Amino acid sequence: MALDAFDRAGRALAAAIAGTASLVEIETAVIGGAVAASGEVLFAPLRRHLATYAALSFVRGVEVVPALLGAGAGLVGAAAVAVELLPDRALDMGEPAPVPPRGC
Repeated sequence: MALDAFDRAGRALAAAIAGTASLVEIETAVIGGAVAASGEVLFAPLRRHLATYAALSFVRGVEVVPALLGAGAGLVGAAAVAVELLPDRALDMGEPAPVPPRGC
C-alpha cells in the first residue's frame, strides 16, 4: 500500500516534470526537501513514469536527481539569487542593498 502511494506520487511528479521540460527544455530536474529523502522508493517509479510521459525527444533525456543540500536546498538557492541581485558595492562596503521596486 505504501509503495502504491510512492508510485502515484512518482507518476504525478513525472507528469509535472515532463510538462515543465516540454515548455522550458530543462536538462535536469532537482527534487529537494522531504520528498528527496524518500530515495529510490520514490525516484525509481518517478524515472519509470517519466520515460512514459516524455513524448518529445529532448524530454526523454531529462535527468531527475535529489538535491545535494537536502531540505536546505531551497534556502541556499534563494540566498544565492539574493546575493546575485545585490549591487557589488553593497557587498564590498557592507551597505544595505536598495530595495527593488514592486513587481521586479
